Amino acid sequence: MSLSRGLCRSGGWLLLCLGVACSNGDAEPPEPAPGYRLSPERAARLEALRTEVLADTCYQGEDTRGCPRMTVPFAPTRDFAMKDSTGEALLIVDDFPTLPARALRYRNRLLGYYRALEGGDVVAADPGWLVPPRFHEALTTFATEDFIPAEALRALAEPLRAHYPEQGQQSVGHGSTVFSLLVEANPRQPIVVMDHPGLYELSRSEFCEPTGEPGALERLRGRAQRAATGLRGLIERHGVRFVNLSLGETVDSLRRAWPRYCSGEAPGVEVLRAKLAAYAPIAQVLFATPGVFTAQAAIDATDPLDYPYDYPSAEYPNRLRVGFFTTLESGLDESGRGDTSKLEGWPAREDVDVYVNSGVLPTRPFPHNATPWLQVDSFGVDIFPITAATTSWMAPLALSRFIHVRYERFADRTMTDELIQRITKWMVPSACEDRPDLVCVFQDPLAHGQLEVTRLGYRPREYVAP
Repeated sequence: MSLSRGLCRSGGWLLLCLGVACSNGDAEPPEPAPGYRLSPERAARLEALRTEVLADTCYQGEDTRGCPRMTVPFAPTRDFAMKDSTGEALLIVDDFPTLPARALRYRNRLLGYYRALEGGDVVAADPGWLVPPRFHEALTTFATEDFIPAEALRALAEPLRAHYPEQGQQSVGHGSTVFSLLVEANPRQPIVVMDHPGLYELSRSEFCEPTGEPGALERLRGRAQRAATGLRGLIERHGVRFVNLSLGETVDSLRRAWPRYCSGEAPGVEVLRAKLAAYAPIAQVLFATPGVFTAQAAIDATDPLDYPYDYPSAEYPNRLRVGFFTTLESGLDESGRGDTSKLEGWPAREDVDVYVNSGVLPTRPFPHNATPWLQVDSFGVDIFPITAATTSWMAPLALSRFIHVRYERFADRTMTDELIQRITKWMVPSACEDRPDLVCVFQDPLAHGQLEVTRLGYRPREYVAP
């Protein structure tokens, strides 16, 4: 399960998620990044909103109970509006107990938010938001049918952080961070969000049955199959062609979940493996749905019996397992050719189909190169380098690179399994003579601007800091 490894390796976890800055919010706003400019009308509206947010001081104290708030429903049929949509949606399956506050800024991109209920039914959920009225106005004003990059809205970043700290906290979370990495790197993809269907959530009593009783296992499998059917249905309904999976199920994840959901000690490994087998229908949908590509965060998998959904398998032809490496200067060309002798990837090669460079060193103060992997802040009005590389955060980069190849090289082709294989081989070619298997497994897409947000001219290749 990539979450656990990601958290272990993320010393800058809280900073990563919050985008914390140490400013009073009253300084002159920085200039937006070159390459995109707001219209004069929008620039004037941005400055007016900044002034209004700075005047809204009710939410800064310890006791905000008397401050006004409004309930905002999640209404994709009303709010979805994209002028330049490709019509090929991106599904994020992750830890989403609710939608983060930053999703308000991108509500025009959201086709749906789903979760699987106890029993396996996959349903559309309305998490709603309870937010300050001025905060709501600041974020939704720029949720327009045309894409407005976060850098262009930096004038709002510090005022929002300083004046709405509670809403900043609401954007903390594993799935929220993955969302923040994908949403702007792929500006023309509609987005679907689903809370990961864990076995213990699909069928609590059957999951917690400690002996591996056949009837309980059969019911657990049936409910996972029901969830898989629902997942396949939403993929078809929304035209999903790209999936990011930075969570999953392993024997270790089931063992960790046991004390949270069940009583007594976790059962032995054979029982846990039998329960884990029930996840197979969900994995089949995620990794083998025709014409749908999935980037999966790789894990340090030590045994195929304990990590059956993380090992190579001919059953899962449409997924790519993503690892990472961290260096400021990789020296790799656009195809990944170069001297890789000093590059160290994680996890081990047998667990990975591609390593991608974060461009950010993992120790404080997190030095980064000119092309680091970027995430939007808690409100979608600024962008900054990640503070730690984990496979959970790097799978979105590999997925974004796949999407870039798809539209740069094969825009006129229908997404099929055959096209997925062609794109994957383009991403990770067999052209590196210094590698034993010739595969250019180390890739540095950020150094070469190999993202849609850059190709389309919304963001410069090199990061422009505030």
